[in-house]
Amino acid sequence: MIAEAIDTALTLGWAFLIWLTLVSLTAALALHTLIAIAWWTARTTWRAVRGTSAPGWARSRYAARLIARRTRPDYEEAA
Repeated sequence: MIAEAIDTALTLGWAFLIWLTLVSLTAALALHTLIAIAWWTARTTWRAVRGTSAPGWARSRYAARLIARRTRPDYEEAA
């Protein structure tokens, strides 16, 4: 009878440990997803707001090169 109680306690302990691990992983994944969505939204909003008032060179180097090629006929890239 005591052996069965110990066996049940061990089984319930392992089940609780597995349950706790799965719930923690699910919560971490949900939190990571929410943080990624919030970061993406903030970045997109910031770029949209900044993009209307910032000069071409402030966006990125690649965008600055493209704008310079398009708008300046004497533009040459450095070697």
